[in-house]
Amino acid sequence: MKKFLQEVVTYFWIPLIMALVSYIFFQLRDVLLGIVTLVTLSAAYTLVRLYFMHRKWWLIVALVVVIFAAIGFFVIRAPAITLSINSQKVTGTSVSFATGSVSVNPAPQANGLYAKNTLVTLTANPASGYDWKGWSGTDDDSANPTTVTMNRNHQVKVTFEPRFSLIIGNQLVIGSFVSFNEGSVSVNPAPEGDGKYASGTVVTLTARSASGYDWKGWTGTDDDSANPTTVTMSKSNKDITVLFEPRFSLTVSNELVIGSSVSFNEGSVSVDPAPGDDGKYASGTKVTLTAIPSPEYGFRNWAGTTSDTSNPTTVTISNDKHVSVTFELRFLLTINNQPVTGSSANFTEGSVSVNLVPKDDGRYSKGTTVTLTAIPASGYRFARWEGDASGNATAVTVTMSSNKNITAVFKKTYSLTTKVDPAGSGSVSPGSGTYDDGAAVTLTAVSASGYRFARWEGDASGNVTAVTVTMNSDKNITAVFKKTYTLATTVNPAGSGSVSPGSGSYDDGTTVTLTAVPASGYRFDHWEGDASGNVTAATVTMSSNKNVTAVFEKTYTLTITVNPAGGGSVSPGSGSYDDGATVTLTAVAASGYHFDHWEGDASGSDTSVTVTMNSNKSVTAVFKKT
Repeated sequence: MKKFLQEVVTYFWIPLIMALVSYIFFQLRDVLLGIVTLVTLSAAYTLVRLYFMHRKWWLIVALVVVIFAAIGFFVIRAPAITLSINSQKVTGTSVSFATGSVSVNPAPQANGLYAKNTLVTLTANPASGYDWKGWSGTDDDSANPTTVTMNRNHQVKVTFEPRFSLIIGNQLVIGSFVSFNEGSVSVNPAPEGDGKYASGTVVTLTARSASGYDWKGWTGTDDDSANPTTVTMSKSNKDITVLFEPRFSLTVSNELVIGSSVSFNEGSVSVDPAPGDDGKYASGTKVTLTAIPSPEYGFRNWAGTTSDTSNPTTVTISNDKHVSVTFELRFLLTINNQPVTGSSANFTEGSVSVNLVPKDDGRYSKGTTVTLTAIPASGYRFARWEGDASGNATAVTVTMSSNKNITAVFKKTYSLTTKVDPAGSGSVSPGSGTYDDGAAVTLTAVSASGYRFARWEGDASGNVTAVTVTMNSDKNITAVFKKTYTLATTVNPAGSGSVSPGSGSYDDGTTVTLTAVPASGYRFDHWEGDASGNVTAATVTMSSNKNVTAVFEKTYTLTITVNPAGGGSVSPGSGSYDDGATVTLTAVAASGYHFDHWEGDASGSDTSVTVTMNSNKSVTAVFKKT
């Protein structure tokens, strides 16, 4: 036992002393506490070893004295510890740096030391042009103010980061708005009270042009071609330039263009695009002008456009533009947007013959009567006249009392061919025919008696009886039908059970598995009709109409008990029996008992009794102790 205790002290106590003292010296940095701890534990170790060697009572007394002395030292000692911020020892109520300062509350004692477990509050105060970013070594490095619990010497680090200015068009941004003669820029967010931004702030700039100007672009932003755009405030102050460009007016025949058209007695001019809300255009804008003559007038020419004889024409806005338009009294005949210049107008879908050709300038005098005849090309049909002529007759007469714009509408046609498979199994409505290009034709499959619709084949698919076909080419479609037979299922007697699945219609050759499910108080007995056997599941092949009956038998429950329990037994025991079944019960007494009589749905004192199952029965065999 003595040797065991010595080994415990040697291999446990000495490593414990070394580990504890090392922690106090190197982690807590408390030299006095480390020395006292080393002396106390070494003395205790030595006194214990001496006691085991000499067995002197005063050694135990000395051990007790050492222990209580150490406890007294720990109780009455108030260790003094230091606080440093950014390697600068705290000696007062604040510590200052080039980028800011830290307020300290409470300040340390006169010798720069704190009592152990003092809670010190630190408040970071960034200098002008800087922001507080974070701490390290505090109780909460992400809070300002934060605290430090002085349970040991503490090395705290505070980090400040620089702040930057934003300049737009040589103007220092001090609010949410910067103005210029050509426009303005809104700034979001605005800078802080010192007119600067924290590093990493993303600022959104939105340019708004003044009247007579347009925003053109930026320089120095994250995306100089976008409006709004952004600027990320990092590394240095940001110097941004915003560019605006002047806008110009357009005048047509002494009328200032302020919308999408200009009107005159002889006609009007449509303008695309229209000018902006200020009635002006950005430099370089290409404007399309279209002369629209009034009735009995025609376009003659322009002055000041890109092409004065063309209609429409264009004008490129590079300064204030002055354009004029001239109309004259004469009429134009246009067929399918093609001006008539000869005896016919030809198109892909067909042609229109003209019985009176226009004059040399391609126009007609007022009151001229022109007969037009539509001639469809192969694979097309003439549908109708539109515009300044109407009706669906192939020939129409037009009186030239104004410019006439006529459309001959031809329709591309395709053939639809329908059939059924097998023959006589059904029909398709509507049947084969010719339809316009793009027409949506809904086909409906109608099955004959003894058949069902299965699917569409050819240029249609699916198994829904109605299908829509878009006529964009010749179509061939087949409706496929299937021969069907009827399966009728019944139960006998009624209410005695069910058959799953029930009656229904099935395709020729389908194998149907029927399952008989007895109702409560019944049992399945056998199949009749087009199925046979006494297994609950039967298979029927649908090669004709089928009739199947599931026959069930009524059953009753026989419940057997003995009195007293353990007095004997009854054979057979409890069970389920068909209606009308005769059951012979035999009472068998246990050792120490004798059978006395029957009770319940049986009576008498014979050991055997017969019960007829015409309802649920409950029988008790009564035994007597002997």
